[in-house]
Amino acid sequence: MYTEFYGFSENPFHVTPDPRFLYLTPSHREALASMIYGIKERKGFISITGEVGTGKTTLIHSLLDNLNESVKAVFIFHTSTTFEQLMENILLELDLPVGGESKAALLHQFNEYLIQLLSRGETLAIIIDEAQNLPTEAMEELRMLSNLETSTSKLVQIVFVGQPELEVKLNSDHLRQLKQRIGIRRHIMPLSLEESRQYIEHRLNLVGSNSSKVFTPDAISMIIGYAQGIPRTINIVCDNAFLIGYGASSKKRIDAQIIKEVVSDMNGLIEEKPNYRQVPVPSVSPRHAVVGPSLYEKVISVIFSPSVLFFFFLGILGFFFFGFLQKYTTYFTDKMYMNNFPSVKHDAFIEIRPRMTNTAQSNFLSTNPSLDSEEKKMQTINVAKGDYIIYLTKKYYQISNKTLIDFILEANPEITDFNLIKINQKIKIPELTEELLIMNSSDNTFKIHVGTFATPEAAKQFVNEPALTGKKIDTIPLKVS
Repeated sequence: MYTEFYGFSENPFHVTPDPRFLYLTPSHREALASMIYGIKERKGFISITGEVGTGKTTLIHSLLDNLNESVKAVFIFHTSTTFEQLMENILLELDLPVGGESKAALLHQFNEYLIQLLSRGETLAIIIDEAQNLPTEAMEELRMLSNLETSTSKLVQIVFVGQPELEVKLNSDHLRQLKQRIGIRRHIMPLSLEESRQYIEHRLNLVGSNSSKVFTPDAISMIIGYAQGIPRTINIVCDNAFLIGYGASSKKRIDAQIIKEVVSDMNGLIEEKPNYRQVPVPSVSPRHAVVGPSLYEKVISVIFSPSVLFFFFLGILGFFFFGFLQKYTTYFTDKMYMNNFPSVKHDAFIEIRPRMTNTAQSNFLSTNPSLDSEEKKMQTINVAKGDYIIYLTKKYYQISNKTLIDFILEANPEITDFNLIKINQKIKIPELTEELLIMNSSDNTFKIHVGTFATPEAAKQFVNEPALTGKKIDTIPLKVS
């Protein structure tokens, strides 16, 4: 309706799971690569979870487009069924006859089909969307399908895709055997602030436009603030905004007022969030008025009370004091780290080896003498009640990812169970120093540690980044958490 008015080649924000519009964040890319790898290597069970609207179904369609001809894929999206009904749906999708057979007959027919596939060098992948709605009994029966195997590989690959409730269900006692058989588990994260902006830009670019052409900066900020990183919410808000702008016949550029109207129509509420632009809250209507002092008068009287003023000035003094301390005690933060290595991305264990001339190496070592040091700087802390390793990485590094977790685990080999650390246990927290992140090799090269990926296939996706062009990339197997 509005595509011609705004000069779009097609609707950029439709909510259908079109893989052409898939925007791959690091967690989306890792989930997709893990599914492809798990199916190719016949890992058996794979679990992919994510909040509502984070693009799980779109990712499934992208997976189906990326599977080669040797993989027969069955996509199941009606999951409130019994196991027998599920098996009948699978056989129908495979164009196999189903005629009121018993469960044993269905399984026998299914097993015969899998053996035929194996003889042709093919594999079967069953992708189940909305898997959190599967009855517990049906999931337990699916576990039994993993018994259909040869001595070297699984005959059927099953991918569970669902909301976080799927993880809750898998953690129940009834499904503990199934949980143990899931070889790959990934979680899709909501978009960050910057990823949300790039997501909007990505979709507009695909239809021949850009964000600055059709949105004001305030409108973009309000969309991101309301959506909270959920792609589907971004699509719905943008789609409705263009409809309103088209109806006005004069709004070639969507402004904040239109976004406020969209949010109002959706009965939404934009709360103030860190790093998000706050949307003004509508004033209270007269019918909500009460007899007595106005809210403004009450607030003023509280703000200027002696006790509040005292704590206010005490807070200011505390702010400057702790700010002074932080200046001299804070280690590498995420921002500092990225400023030093702007092309580095987290969650990848890849090494960049830019070769240097002898002169460059000499200059580098003279300005970085710590690179030759074997000793790593450590801080020893006592575990307090409520501490856990992920919390400690956030506390001491300001962010948390697999790479930082593994730094702590490597520094503390006595931790044999990632999920169990004890109160008052002494733990070493390594400082993010150059000798930890940059390794001087004997062959006159320097390796920059960029992070950890879950699979080699996921790492291969990373090496296509433009920032790594012309650099030698090594992937190194590492036992991680």
